[in-house]
Amino acid sequence: MAESSAENLRGVHVLALLITMLIWAGSFVFIKISLREIGPFNLAFYRFILASPALLLVVYFRKKFQLLDAKDIPKILVLAITGVTLLYAVQFVALVYTTATNSSILINSSVIFIAIMSLFLGERFTKLKAFGICLSFIGVVLIVSNGKLEFFSSKTFIGDMLIIFDGFLWAIYTILGKSLLEKYNPEVLTAYAFALGSILLVPFAVYEGFSNPITFSTTVWISLLYLALLCSVFAYVMWYSALTAMDATRVAVFVYIVPFFTAIMAFFVLGERLGAFTVLGGILTIAGLYLTERY
Repeated sequence: MAESSAENLRGVHVLALLITMLIWAGSFVFIKISLREIGPFNLAFYRFILASPALLLVVYFRKKFQLLDAKDIPKILVLAITGVTLLYAVQFVALVYTTATNSSILINSSVIFIAIMSLFLGERFTKLKAFGICLSFIGVVLIVSNGKLEFFSSKTFIGDMLIIFDGFLWAIYTILGKSLLEKYNPEVLTAYAFALGSILLVPFAVYEGFSNPITFSTTVWISLLYLALLCSVFAYVMWYSALTAMDATRVAVFVYIVPFFTAIMAFFVLGERLGAFTVLGGILTIAGLYLTERY
């Protein structure tokens, strides 16, 4: 009975992660639209200025507020820097210098970093899990590149390197956060990271020059609300909730589905056709995900 309940709970987390990846897949579209009107640092700042109080309200109404242990404050500060401040300051700047296609592939370097770091948590790293990670990565590359690999060209090199660094930051955020989930629930941990991360984004916005939110178009506001409420509040809580029940590597590999969902969205919303490489890549991605999540 206990084993059946655990299996059902894992099924719920898997479904939540799939929904989260679908939401994150749409973020590339909204980010690109917003960057036409406001700078990357302002976009990051306003995103989390909206997300932080929203998440604090969720914590308050669910009566899950917890005071921080003083010795955990440095760790929470690192979470804020790696999961909010630097993560999005770097990512949004990178999208100015590279393409969404390159970004959606190279951000998956986080899974490799997480898999390596998870060894320090004592997680089992089987040959099938390693094979699944490699298989999924090949699938992702096929999907978003359509079989044409043009990484690290002179035009996108800076952005490409920034996105890989972003993958490293996300790995730190995931592994360090998982180590704190034994003491704090996901909503509280994320709320503290958001609040501190928002404050630390202020110098970046000041450097860039504050944009007046009154001048934002309706499209930018829709983008900000999507990024803040769905991509940040909902998705981050789902991410950490899954980490309470699953290995970090198994959770991390779900990000490989993001480009696949993006391709599906492009087909229905933008009328882009699904080519042979997209279909083949999708099959490899799902197969690799299954191996990594299962073994």
